[in-house]
Amino acid sequence: MDDNSAYRDLFFEESEDNLQQLNDNVLELEKEPDNIDLINEIFRAAHTLKGSSATMGYEVMTKLTHRMEDIFDLFKSGKLKVNGDHISLIFKCLDRLSQLLDDLRDEKDLSEDQIKDLIDELNKVETGVTGQAAETEAASEPVKAQPAAKAELNTTFVNLEEADVDVAEQAKSSGQNVFTIAVRLDAETLLKGPRVFLIMQKLEEEGDVIHTEPTADLLEDGKFDTDFKLVFVTKETLADIKTNVESNSELETAIVEPFDSEKAVADQKKAKEAPVKQSAQVTETVKPAPKTVSKKPTAKPAAKASGGHHNARNQSIRVDLSRLDRFLNLVSELVVYRNQMEDSSHRSDLDGIRDSLEQVSRLTSELQDLVLRIRMQQVSVVFSRFPRMIRDLGRTLHKDMDLVIIGEDTELDKTVVSELGEPMIHMLRNSADHGIEDPDTREKLGKPRKGTITLSAYQEGNRVIITLEDDGKGLDPAVLKASAESKGINTDGMSEDELKHLIFHPGFSTAKKITDISGRGVGLDAVQSKITELGGSIELRSQINVGSKFIIKLPLTLSIIQALMVKVGAGNFAIPLDVVERVVMLHENDIVPTAKGEVYRFQDTLIPIIRTDQILNIESKENTKKFAIIVKSDQQYFGILADQLIGQKEIVIKKIDPVLQKINRYQGATIFDNGSIALILDVNALCQTKKRAKS
Repeated sequence: MDDNSAYRDLFFEESEDNLQQLNDNVLELEKEPDNIDLINEIFRAAHTLKGSSATMGYEVMTKLTHRMEDIFDLFKSGKLKVNGDHISLIFKCLDRLSQLLDDLRDEKDLSEDQIKDLIDELNKVETGVTGQAAETEAASEPVKAQPAAKAELNTTFVNLEEADVDVAEQAKSSGQNVFTIAVRLDAETLLKGPRVFLIMQKLEEEGDVIHTEPTADLLEDGKFDTDFKLVFVTKETLADIKTNVESNSELETAIVEPFDSEKAVADQKKAKEAPVKQSAQVTETVKPAPKTVSKKPTAKPAAKASGGHHNARNQSIRVDLSRLDRFLNLVSELVVYRNQMEDSSHRSDLDGIRDSLEQVSRLTSELQDLVLRIRMQQVSVVFSRFPRMIRDLGRTLHKDMDLVIIGEDTELDKTVVSELGEPMIHMLRNSADHGIEDPDTREKLGKPRKGTITLSAYQEGNRVIITLEDDGKGLDPAVLKASAESKGINTDGMSEDELKHLIFHPGFSTAKKITDISGRGVGLDAVQSKITELGGSIELRSQINVGSKFIIKLPLTLSIIQALMVKVGAGNFAIPLDVVERVVMLHENDIVPTAKGEVYRFQDTLIPIIRTDQILNIESKENTKKFAIIVKSDQQYFGILADQLIGQKEIVIKKIDPVLQKINRYQGATIFDNGSIALILDVNALCQTKKRAKS
């Protein structure tokens, strides 16, 4: 297996981070074109991306990133002024690099045809400034940048200690071989630390490293020039170790010879008495020595299970080390009390068992809370991609608008964060296209020419509230009514608020023509479906010529929730507590039949009653006393009837069979203490079913 394959996942993760940083910084550069510190930061991120791509052997990515670097260099020198067109070109390059990363994940081969159009555009920009493209300049570059010859590689140690020599001699006396190994990395090796790690990892499969120069920490961090030396103990032969070392990539030369303790000590003494001035680290571009890295990786990772690689990026999460330390401490405590419980059990000490159980119960609660926190991820993971999107939409729509993000450090369960991107994109595109007016129209209305979209997130109890607000034209009920009627939607008797909520109707759109951004009627209905699927809700507030505000309420986690346990007929059911407003006891004569269904008077208004037994087709108990669980869905109250209240309980959500999922009545299932199963009602789905039946 190619030794680079061990770093593929790390490469993908770090490359995504670098691309996101480049996107953010380039967007900022457009606003601050003279910020030299920002340009330097961009240059460093691009250089890191280029270096890691080169180390992995992905030359197509390396070439495109290198050409981008040339443009950043022109920005840095002041030869090229930062403008919208140049920034757009850089963004196109970053998008293409993301696409190349996806191809690599899918184990597709990259070709230079994939970047030819962008290379041509970059060359055109550079030719306009310097008079010639980079390829022409590159021909003479190695000659003028050729450094002075380096000192010959040697096996002399400077910091070899007596203890290391003793260990080497003991190893020899026990029949093992001890070798001195000196390695010079290729001058263009950009990730020296990882390269040394791979060399050492291969060696340690066949023996032990007992001394290194520079020290292991410096080698690991890549804080050395190109040479390093080590003393190696093994049972293998000189030829085997030489083959092992030379099988690594990015080596200029290497020496493997038997370790002679007397010679090593004598050479070290001479080196200290007459220190040789080491060659200075080369800072110019060095002509690369022939590499063993091929144009594309020579071997691919072991075959993986079928399925797209794009999802692989969602299978890892970064965790604060303090949380892992806390996790380890809790597990250690748990082991202690488990042992105490076993001991008490052997001695039939009931008090001891009871005490240990109390401690175990406390620890499992803390572990549960901690594991949920470990699964948490900041919403900035999703939000960070939106400023770039709004910038691109502004140029496409010829509108001037800003995106303000508040509370991006708010945390949500990783599953929710992963699913949040798509609905947020729909909503932002909707605000940019339908909400924000063009600059001239805004000026006539007395508004600033630049529109503002505000995206905020904050935690409220066991929920996270995400709001998206714009200062655009708002929703006009008259326009919505006309558009609905033209599509055959009956609007008779609808209030202004109900007319505004038509934007969530499947296929509904007020756009007069279909564009890449809107007009197809697929958007906000998909948003509502996804938010409902995540166990959340969405609310809308809008005022003509003032703006619109969407409020999304999401559960902190999808795995463990607080629920109200109820009984309907002979079955047990769970209702998520975060949607429950109140529970009232009522009798059959409190329910009022109307032409559109049964209602109940609640807070001076009539709310629809949902007979759970009828919707779920189960036999209910014949009694006049019922419990109405008052819930709020889509800004409207509903009363869900239950025969009996069991109580509030913290439950673990388990997935249900796809057949049950298609019924669209249940969110999942949970298991009681006695082993019986209770289904978790999908409150939003029940309310929507009632709403459709009513209309």
